Amino acid sequence: MRHRIALVPLDSRPCCQWFPRKIAEIAGVDLHTPPIEMLGMFMKSGNCENIRDWLLETAGSVDGLVVAADQLAFGGLIASRTNERTLEQAQETLKALRAVKERHPSKPLFVSSVLMRITITGKNAEFVRYKHLVQQYSELSDRHLRLKEAGLEQELLRVKAQIPNEILLDYFQARERNMDVHKLLIDWTAEGILDYLSITQEDASPAGVHIKEQWELQRHIYDRHVQAKTMIYPGADEGTQTLLARMLQTLNRRKVRIYPRFTSEMGKRVIPEYEDRPLEETVKAHLLSAGAVVVDSLLEADLILAVNSPLNDISNRGKETENVQALFNPRHLIADLAENVRYHLEQGRRVAIADVALPNASDMELIRYLLDERLFTRLSGYAGWNTAGNSLGTCISHAIARTMYEMLSTKGEYDSEPAVSEVKKTDTGVNPDKPEKAHYSFLLSRLMDEWGYQAQIRGATNKWIEAHLSVSPWDLETEYKQVNAWIVQRLKELFEATKPLICDEDRGEGELPSIVQDAELAFVQLPWNRTFELDVRVDVELVD
Repeated sequence: MRHRIALVPLDSRPCCQWFPRKIAEIAGVDLHTPPIEMLGMFMKSGNCENIRDWLLETAGSVDGLVVAADQLAFGGLIASRTNERTLEQAQETLKALRAVKERHPSKPLFVSSVLMRITITGKNAEFVRYKHLVQQYSELSDRHLRLKEAGLEQELLRVKAQIPNEILLDYFQARERNMDVHKLLIDWTAEGILDYLSITQEDASPAGVHIKEQWELQRHIYDRHVQAKTMIYPGADEGTQTLLARMLQTLNRRKVRIYPRFTSEMGKRVIPEYEDRPLEETVKAHLLSAGAVVVDSLLEADLILAVNSPLNDISNRGKETENVQALFNPRHLIADLAENVRYHLEQGRRVAIADVALPNASDMELIRYLLDERLFTRLSGYAGWNTAGNSLGTCISHAIARTMYEMLSTKGEYDSEPAVSEVKKTDTGVNPDKPEKAHYSFLLSRLMDEWGYQAQIRGATNKWIEAHLSVSPWDLETEYKQVNAWIVQRLKELFEATKPLICDEDRGEGELPSIVQDAELAFVQLPWNRTFELDVRVDVELVD
């Protein structure tokens, strides 16, 4: 049976709005989201009341619902970091979740909510400076008050003196309000209104004001007896993708068994940049929240998750000005990961790669190896963007969707006809790809975004802006069109140079056969008025 799912994204960015759409296409299900105009867009908050009305109207015509609470309560992720909406206003629109469950008690309702990052939004050059200072203050406060480190008093006062009082006040008031919302959602999970709740920890570090908040929420989860239905772990933007993967398995009453394999034993114990715990713990949390079963043997697995992990003493700290995003360290055994992937692909096993060695970009050493050896297009999933949690969520969700579709198709259980006959059209109007094409389209879109743009062109773009324009990469002001055109041209050039490694049909004896006959860079655009993220879409034609 072909299922239909309603999803309220975190905001209008491609990772929140377009990624879930493609993952649904890969799984062969229909996904319905609110019109993009309703969603939060950079500093413009989404329309919470319109989102509420859309959710109530759509709920009756779908089989399950996935909701980003921060969009419904505050108008998006960035809006959730400010006091633009009061607690009472947030609670009022969140009541739609209760109404949905009361009207449709048998339909699964999964909700994601973001535990606020340890700093503010860098909305312009001035706030980028305050952003770093607020993070310092958050970390120093925790080290002083919780960890009882001595000698930090003067440093705390020095940092605090550089931050305007109104910024700190807004920051802590927003945190307090958001904590009340998290507790409300936990209470509703205990009541049975929410069937599953993920609380994802946005950008953080091992020390910060978020640690005590996590402890407080974990105790509330314990007190309300919802440990099996609620999880706190690193992530944010990918939250609804993860719950979409969980929904796919819930509706089909089966779970995907996944075996995680790391580049190194040392690497899985590293705490990735922007996170607060070892990578291995984050991987397991993402797999569990996605509804998968973590298995200890690859012979039990439906899917192998190969994790390209960081080294313990090397990090580029996500700097945007690096020309080449790679470690270039012989202790980082790219060959071990890639050759292990090759072996399992040749054995007919499914493999996905979570590329989390570096923040904010693909590991260029790994991608070059995979492209040169014609392995990339054989993967069941790939992601290497932003934080480790973001990449894990996208990679796992993509791979689960691909695996579920293949499992159902093999057993003759996939149905091309919708399960529900009438759903109001609320989306972009673009005809969805069939699952096979959608998979390769999304896979190559990740390549050209994370390897092409984030690892190579974004840093060059920011340098070009600094040399030729009088704006910040974080706020392009009136220079959007010029910057966008500059990016489009360079990504097109890179794509054309890369196509022979994607579409090459001239394989040697014993090599895996080609799948992608042709590929086209169909769409490239900065979704917001900054250079941090890019909307990249690749169309494909497959070999018959």
